[in-house]
Amino acid sequence: MIGIGGVAVSTECDDCDIAFLSDDNSIHLHHNDGWWVVDTVNDRGRRYDSIALLSTYELAEKFLIWRWASIARTAIGARQLGAELHSRGPMTTVEFVETSRDHFVELRTRDGRAIVSDASATVFSHVMCMSVEEIESLLAQDIE
Repeated sequence: MIGIGGVAVSTECDDCDIAFLSDDNSIHLHHNDGWWVVDTVNDRGRRYDSIALLSTYELAEKFLIWRWASIARTAIGARQLGAELHSRGPMTTVEFVETSRDHFVELRTRDGRAIVSDASATVFSHVMCMSVEEIESLLAQDIE
């Protein structure tokens, strides 16, 4: 992938079902207690467990597309799209519910639930309501 070194996908990870790997950031996805769980590892090898929990595979797919494409857009210097979605405020069709975990919120729609950080909740409330095609179209903006 342009701008990101060491890109690979692996289904032979000891602690997850599938890993999206790069030299700068890796995303690990595993299924646990009915949730799709996302862990990340940064470029210094520091692991962050359970940065997102998603109730359906479809929501996990949307989260991963958004996250990985955002990393790629940063690597090539493209305009970041999260700020625009954040400026719109929370998606009105998404219910925000407190969780027992500090700095995390549960987002609920008729299509599923997501537990994400407070910092990413507003943006993901929009992303989770888009189709995969809409997300991919948005992420392709300004990329030549």
